[in-house]
Amino acid sequence: MPGQGKAFKIGDRKKVSSLNELLDSYRQLLEKSVTAILATIGAKGLPQLTPVWLNHDGTYVNLNSVRGRQKDKNLRARRDVSIIIVNPENPLHWMSIYGKVEDIIDEDDKKRGNLATQNIDDLTEVYLGQRPYPFRDPKGEIRVLYQVRPTRIVTFGG
Repeated sequence: MPGQGKAFKIGDRKKVSSLNELLDSYRQLLEKSVTAILATIGAKGLPQLTPVWLNHDGTYVNLNSVRGRQKDKNLRARRDVSIIIVNPENPLHWMSIYGKVEDIIDEDDKKRGNLATQNIDDLTEVYLGQRPYPFRDPKGEIRVLYQVRPTRIVTFGG
């Protein structure tokens, strides 16, 4: 219980060279259906916070959105991001990831666009237990995959 001795454990400080090297308790925050909060920077320099689904491939944290949304505009113009993931079962267990968008893959890219489609379908399977993504705009939308390379990871609790 918070406020009592040894109520929680602060994460150890150590460098990791890949997301796969995180302790299981933190990697699971990236692999289960935990909604994260993404911080981007808008054109006026103000932060924009957005709940997001995410996954990882060991190197990158993968995010997905629709081309033209504010989040998309921010990520294309200013590629530095912060992500916080809080364990919904224990708010004293969380992880912050600071990083930079290294690659943006639009769904209509003839060579790699399938990666954006596959990513939103993979996310939907984890977060909703179904496939494919069911909430596409019937008027049409272009999904976008953003690959974020972590530059710093802070962990707490666990």
